[in-house]
Amino acid sequence: MSAITAQTVNELRSRTGAGLMDCKKALTEAAGDMDKAVEILRIKGIATRDKKAGRSANEGILVVRLSADAASATVLELNCETDFVAKNDAFIALANDLLAQVEKHGHENLLEQAFHKGGKVNDYLTEQVTKLGENLKVARSLTLKAATGNRFSTYVHNGSKIAVVLELNAQGGAATNAGLSDFGRQLAMQVVANSAEYLRRDEVPADRLDKERVVAEEFTKSEADKAIAEAQRITEDYKGQLAEQKAGANDPAIVAELEKRIVNSEKAAKASEARKQGQLANMEKIKSGRVDKFLSERCLLEQPFF
Repeated sequence: MSAITAQTVNELRSRTGAGLMDCKKALTEAAGDMDKAVEILRIKGIATRDKKAGRSANEGILVVRLSADAASATVLELNCETDFVAKNDAFIALANDLLAQVEKHGHENLLEQAFHKGGKVNDYLTEQVTKLGENLKVARSLTLKAATGNRFSTYVHNGSKIAVVLELNAQGGAATNAGLSDFGRQLAMQVVANSAEYLRRDEVPADRLDKERVVAEEFTKSEADKAIAEAQRITEDYKGQLAEQKAGANDPAIVAELEKRIVNSEKAAKASEARKQGQLANMEKIKSGRVDKFLSERCLLEQPFF
């Protein structure tokens, strides 16, 4: 049996990323044989990953990388269980390792691909499950190719929960312009800051605009009905107070004030009714205004530049 020292434990830990006690136990079980201890930890990692596989992995990060000429962009989303692990340097490094793998070898059968650190990608992911102690999974990945002459710009928002890849028409020599990358990044930041969903209004699906028209009509009617109901409620409240006053103290000043308030609240109710009728008569204009507001907020080229 080979001697198990602090140095051998640390060596195993360096090779596998496993915890100190796990490394010590594996070396003891392997009678000090380093390669056998690595295999023991690998098998343990598979068992650990299988055990954790059913747990929700709803946190994570997005990582993005552009090719040297910015003509292609690769995006990968790696999920974990907690935000704490999502901020861990080892988790972030794993996401970038997997991104480089996809960039070089593509998306197909990612977990079965040979990994540059040895074994398969799946083996490496299993090791990281053991190291980080959470269920980890590649949620999605994609590679985008720009049209001939065009260039991509990217922006990953703080926390790496939102990523934007924006393709710029770089025809006529613009692709070599030193300011193109910075301009593209600013536009990508604009997309995040103002939640742009479309580039221009002619890209917005007709059913989305129809939905905004329905929302405008229902909201207008609802607000009008609430105003009428509130005025009527106030009127009835004053009438109840008036009845109580007349049945009790019957103070002339209070009675006169309540009668005045009832008249005013009844006028307010009638005004709300008239306002509703006016809105119904102009509903098409209201719906058109709602759609224009939606387009100015959701179409990138129509937004105020931040």
